[in-house]
Amino acid sequence: MPELMVEKCRLEGGPKFMPEQCRTALVPIDELKVKVRFNNGWEHFERVDEFTEKGLPIFRWTMCTKVAE
Repeated sequence: MPELMVEKCRLEGGPKFMPEQCRTALVPIDELKVKVRFNNGWEHFERVDEFTEKGLPIFRWTMCTKVAE
């Protein structure tokens, strides 16, 4: 079974009150979208062609969806 290659990324945008520790995530290297559970919903981010000063790929916020009950 092949090993899943992941990388740390930076999540930018979204709720201003989203804690700093929620703004990094591990994602598969070829992933273009990521969603993060926050409060009562999901924050959605998409990869952009930008990197942080430390070389982390940036995912920019696109929308929020609510968790279905």
